[in-house]
Amino acid sequence: MKIPSYQMEIEDIFLFLEQQNYHSICITSSNPKEGVTSLAQAITERHLLAGYRTLLVDLNFQNPSLIPLTQFIKKPYSNNQTNDYLAYDPHNKVGVLGTSIIKDKAHIITLRQPQNLKKTIATWLLEFDKIIIDTSPLSQSSLHNIPAHTVASCCDGTILIILSGQTRQNEIKDALDKLAAHNANLIGLVFNDQFQPHIKNEICREIKRCTFLPDKISTKLIKFIKNNRFLSILV
Repeated sequence: MKIPSYQMEIEDIFLFLEQQNYHSICITSSNPKEGVTSLAQAITERHLLAGYRTLLVDLNFQNPSLIPLTQFIKKPYSNNQTNDYLAYDPHNKVGVLGTSIIKDKAHIITLRQPQNLKKTIATWLLEFDKIIIDTSPLSQSSLHNIPAHTVASCCDGTILIILSGQTRQNEIKDALDKLAAHNANLIGLVFNDQFQPHIKNEICREIKRCTFLPDKISTKLIKFIKNNRFLSILV
């Protein structure tokens, strides 16, 4: 799911990061498919719109979000340039210029060491104003990726995404404990309500289940609830 960079929630996150003056931001979650990639891309685009030289780094090697366009477009010629064109997905019209930072498994193992990853981030910051890092989930750690808690410990701040109505309480606690154990600076929690029904929709659904109510009354109640400004407030 693509999140518009001009969305109010993205603006609030951007303004918060501006106030704190963070330069490297790690975005992670407890489980896969909680919205890390969508948020990372939206925050990156918002910083670009603000005039910052912003680098989006995809460190989720098991489920990468940036796909080389060369997989879908055959180049008429080849060259030795390190840069390449990347896309968020094959059907997305948005393309970005970038390159893979991972050469082989040995390189991954090298970056798994916090001191090496910190040096790499420091090198990026010589060229870019902001670094946004999309990581693998905290619950997934293997030799084929860089653990999210390691990335979090090397960044100025970490944002943890929680999929409302899906992520369990013990999973959130385990994620928080893991971040704290590795001295990560947790600066905020973002609740993704994509699969959580709005309260007014839930009330309307319950009214429809009340078959003993006359249709005229249930229709008026549903109309009143949908137009109620208090129930439309986002929490």
